[in-house]
Amino acid sequence: MFRQEPLIDTNSLGCFVTIAESDSLTDAARRLQITQSAVSQTLKLLEQNLGTTLVIRRTRPLRLTAAGIVLKQQADTILGDLRRLGSQVRVAAQQNLTQCRLGLMTSCSEVFGSPLIAQMEHKIEQLTLRSGLTPSLLQSFMNREVDILVSNEPLEDVTGLERYPLFRDPLLLAIPEHFNFAEDLPHREALGQLAMHYPLIRYGRNTHIGAMTEVALRRIGMLTRVRYETDDTHTLMRFVRDGHSWGILSALCLAQSIQNVEGLRLLPLDDSRHARRLFLVARAGELGRIPEEIANHIQQFMEGQVLQQLQKIIPWLTRDSLQTIN
Repeated sequence: MFRQEPLIDTNSLGCFVTIAESDSLTDAARRLQITQSAVSQTLKLLEQNLGTTLVIRRTRPLRLTAAGIVLKQQADTILGDLRRLGSQVRVAAQQNLTQCRLGLMTSCSEVFGSPLIAQMEHKIEQLTLRSGLTPSLLQSFMNREVDILVSNEPLEDVTGLERYPLFRDPLLLAIPEHFNFAEDLPHREALGQLAMHYPLIRYGRNTHIGAMTEVALRRIGMLTRVRYETDDTHTLMRFVRDGHSWGILSALCLAQSIQNVEGLRLLPLDDSRHARRLFLVARAGELGRIPEEIANHIQQFMEGQVLQQLQKIIPWLTRDSLQTIN
């Protein structure tokens, strides 16, 4: 039968450290302001629990055995960590600091991750960012490995959550400059000719934006030749930029890969009627106002700096097209 070793309490560790730093048990008792018999009893119990001698008592000053030296070193580390822990807890209580594990879709992580750290560093003692595809992040959130989730999934069927709509993320076209796109024709007719003559690279069907692309094309009535699929925005943009295909992505994905736009034409897809909506979800009441503040920062950043960067490339994108009420 498994026998659990008794744990050493911190008072005993503190007493042993004082013994190790004293000339005698009497000296240790004086420094601890307790009786010598109490010091002797604590040392005896430690040695019994550990099954070894820790101190050579017949010398003056006291000498530690090899086991005693190891215990002294480890006790210094443990007690130091505990003192720092107490200080950190008190500071967090005074400053209302907390720890937060934030799950972000890859595009959100690349665009908003660094600004969020800068905005929340005075409110969050430790911010852990986890990025990836929505399905894996959803699983992490449900397993309580993530505290706050930013994705296209509002989890409306899950109770006990607080939800914040963030913004609307319209789909757009990315076309190599040398591809023929007849802008003088009605938009849907021009799209049809594009799809007839050139292959499409799209996001994989296992991604939300890939599924959205398929739905949007079906609603528009476009038949496409899908030659390439990818889950990575940077790969999609490079394929288009290198002239292999045309692609469909979102405004946020464009912001994620804004350095890869040279040699591309970027056009709205069906007057920006097709878009995904992004949400922030968290467990109600667990993190105070932190989820609301993060949601506000994401909205402000998207409608401010990110929109300004995008409008230099796609001036037809407006703030109204990002509003969730559209």
